[in-house]
Amino acid sequence: MTTMPSDFGQTGAEGIRDLVRRATALAPIATYAEEPCPPISWDTIAGAGWDLAGIVEDGEGATTRDLIEIAREWGYGCIPQPLLPTILSKRLSPVARAADGPVTFALPLGNETLIPFGQLADISIATVLGEDGGTLVPAGEGSKDSLDLVGRGIRSTAAATTMTVEAAREVALVFAAESLGGAERLLADSIEFAKQRMQFDRPVGSFQAVKHKLANAAVAVESAETALIWGSQRPEQAFRSAVFAVDRCIDAAEIAVQVHGGLGFTWEAGLHFPFRKFLSARRVVDSLQRSHG
Repeated sequence: MTTMPSDFGQTGAEGIRDLVRRATALAPIATYAEEPCPPISWDTIAGAGWDLAGIVEDGEGATTRDLIEIAREWGYGCIPQPLLPTILSKRLSPVARAADGPVTFALPLGNETLIPFGQLADISIATVLGEDGGTLVPAGEGSKDSLDLVGRGIRSTAAATTMTVEAAREVALVFAAESLGGAERLLADSIEFAKQRMQFDRPVGSFQAVKHKLANAAVAVESAETALIWGSQRPEQAFRSAVFAVDRCIDAAEIAVQVHGGLGFTWEAGLHFPFRKFLSARRVVDSLQRSHG
């Protein structure tokens, strides 16, 4: 057993990191999160084969640990494109694998289902994950999901995608890993803000109380990473580790808002985009745990 991603995972994560950082130049998330044209187009993603990054053939391909590393790097950018649902769908469904465009799934959510990126006109839903069979169906009608603004999902009364326990575990871990990347971004942005924001002729980051807050956020992020690595190696603990990891990401997001002071509550600061994504991931992981745990 190794806690490190394979060479495939490391190379994939490095490629996604480079793609995200070149496309966004690490501009504030608020500058592109709601734009109709995301900084990375789907043609760029599919043209490079990133949508097929999760496929395993003849026992060769990405491990769950690899997917966590890739999702983590993607989450750092908080980019409104359905890369991760498509990677998972094409990994876990032969029917989805044959699709040219993006693919998602319908997640159980109480009396409704949540369809990540269901607002996109060209996206399809895989009806079965983790075993042969199923079909691809259009997203159909539904109400816009008001929580995860980047996820561009819809809430629908359509049937949830049928998943094996193994598939549900991977979905939970990948959603949590995307949150980890977002939490790392919030921590980095908060550290930079604390260096630049002046109060009493000193950077606010020089104050002990702010240092302690940022240290707590760093501990939360590292704890989330450890939990996800553990969950990738102990599948029976996947839901537990995903819940713990997302909760720590939420902790880090709350601290980021506090460090930004009054600015942290403004739309322009953009902290709410990853924060809302963490809250959405929490409800997804909870639902998957209830239905498959």
